[in-house]
Amino acid sequence: INVDNQDLLSKMEGFAVQGVKRAAKNHQQCISDVRVSIHDIINHTLHKFFPLLCDITGDSGAKMQWAHYFHNIVQCYQVMVDGWPNNVPSANLSQVSSALPELERLLCKWESGTTHWKTLT
Repeated sequence: INVDNQDLLSKMEGFAVQGVKRAAKNHQQCISDVRVSIHDIINHTLHKFFPLLCDITGDSGAKMQWAHYFHNIVQCYQVMVDGWPNNVPSANLSQVSSALPELERLLCKWESGTTHWKTLT
């Protein structure tokens, strides 16, 4: 096919590098999407579990606060997350975990109710 071998190899290498970059970007997007889903379900179930949350806080956008979880969530509302997996640190997911399977398992635990909000007694 009248193509210089070096030119062909160069083009193949460029194609391979772009494929790897695209795959990495797609993977990062998947991780980001799962993190957003987990954040959404945590906040949604918090409001569902504690319907007066907005009345108590005076903030209709009240949501989970990892930085001050024990003070702003546990102590204020007398609730805590139950069933959180041991292999995922209880912290802002953007800062602690980037393993997609780990995040997907956590999302499944929230969706199934295995991980949920629990009232302190």
